[in-house]
Amino acid sequence: MTTFPIFQDSLRLNTFKKGELPLYIKHYTVHNGYPNHHHEFVEISLVTGGEGTEVVNGAEHRLGPGSICLLLPYHLHALKLHGDRKLVKFCCMFDINLLFQPDFAEVGRWLVRLSDEMTPFYDLPAQPFEALQSVLFALENEYRTVPETLGKQGFMRIKLLEAIYLFFRHHPGFASLEQPSSAQPEEWDFVKYVNTHFLEENISLEEVAGKFGVSVFVVRNAFKRLLGKNFLEYLHQLRIRRASGLLSATDMSVSEIAYDVGFSSLRSFTRVFKEATGMSATDYRKKHSRVDP
Repeated sequence: MTTFPIFQDSLRLNTFKKGELPLYIKHYTVHNGYPNHHHEFVEISLVTGGEGTEVVNGAEHRLGPGSICLLLPYHLHALKLHGDRKLVKFCCMFDINLLFQPDFAEVGRWLVRLSDEMTPFYDLPAQPFEALQSVLFALENEYRTVPETLGKQGFMRIKLLEAIYLFFRHHPGFASLEQPSSAQPEEWDFVKYVNTHFLEENISLEEVAGKFGVSVFVVRNAFKRLLGKNFLEYLHQLRIRRASGLLSATDMSVSEIAYDVGFSSLRSFTRVFKEATGMSATDYRKKHSRVDP
């Protein structure tokens, strides 16, 4: 029997009042690991004590104090604990729309590069670890303040962005990142929309253009200029990255995965997957699978 990854959408279960940030944060002790799952929100986690192993899209990373991970909506992930050992961590979940803001356009570009080239996890040196831990403690304290204090939502937004900036500033793969291309505010909305709808079979250049009331040329030009790739290349990148995680971490069939990630036919998926990875989906699974036979 095929085991499908769990879809966890606890953030959506919260009822947010008008003006409230769609955000949840908790500092807690993990007593048990959890199986492969995915969700529609972004998650940033920071280990403050204990140890374990995180598996993201089939890639393992040993966890200890200072281990940080930024998970995007397509990431498939699980947590393993070793024996009777526990793990203490911050877990902050929030809507990806909070990161695609005109005043912080570089964050959108960093997220694209993270999904394209970089691992979402690494280990912070001592000083940045302390700095980020302090920011998350402040964010959690503000989150739990009742009744609401003056400027609470704005303060939380600032602390969230501070945490995201610290993640990228100290990520070893971002040391030589060039400055982002200038963009009109709505151009990052195109990218944001694709990041949150790429699993839908009917998403297309024309559909995105119609959604925002602009021409196909405007959307096409924005993707090429901001991301250095065309719309379809970026869409396929998101889908193949998710498919790779499903191949390595689940026993879903290739056809089930093809339709799960938004392809309308197995033939199209097979062609695009091989073009992107240099091997067939079956060969990729044989090489990278972490599912017990």
